[in-house]
Amino acid sequence: MFTDTRGAKTQTEEPKETDRKETQSGGVSWRQAIGNVGLALAIPWMIGVPALLGWWLDKKFATSPWLLIVGLVLGLLTTALDIYQLMKKFGQLK
Repeated sequence: MFTDTRGAKTQTEEPKETDRKETQSGGVSWRQAIGNVGLALAIPWMIGVPALLGWWLDKKFATSPWLLIVGLVLGLLTTALDIYQLMKKFGQLK
């Protein structure tokens, strides 16, 4: 307890129980952890699907390996962008 300039006693605000749990467990909430797990499961699909689509189009149009490379690069770029946005959302980047 503290006394303000008028002589009235005031209490300091203690952290809420949920804030305390988040800081004790490394500052990550369940909502953030679930988002990270979802991203970890989605990354292979986000890279693999465009690459497989490029591979299939290469076979169809006999342009091997160019469309596979384009699909792979597009998958990598979109995955990097999604990771960047997620990190920015959770305050990891400014």
